Amino acid sequence: MERILVGMAPNDSSLWAGIHALNLAKRINAEVSFLLIVDPGAGADTGTEADAERQKTSMMKRLGTLIEQGREEGIAVDYFIAHGKFDKELVQFVKDNKTTMLVVGLPLDPGISSGNPREFIEKLRHRIRCRIEVVQEKNPKPSPEKRRK
Repeated sequence: MERILVGMAPNDSSLWAGIHALNLAKRINAEVSFLLIVDPGAGADTGTEADAERQKTSMMKRLGTLIEQGREEGIAVDYFIAHGKFDKELVQFVKDNKTTMLVVGLPLDPGISSGNPREFIEKLRHRIRCRIEVVQEKNPKPSPEKRRK
């Protein structure tokens, strides 16, 4: 059975990677794991510890709703929280849980990808033995009025 991992950070603004993973899991009868990775050092750059905790709580609520929807559709869904560097925690989880596919959403936080998401994904690819799908939300098409201008 396929095992899909969705790697997320508390400050991810989009859940498209999770939505993509759940839709894929429904089609291929796979298990999905969400891994929320909290980097204790990242809070120092972006604001206070209270801000980081609020982001984590907000993401957990949003993920909870998504996970509930997936389970209602008969998908086996689990979620985990890890504390550490994003790339190291992803690699360790993939190895420990025999993950067959990693789904990552773009854009990645510059603190995670060092400002270069393509390079970050390439480094991950060399450290894990599973497929990687990169998901990016499409920009909505501009309205006809905006296209004419």
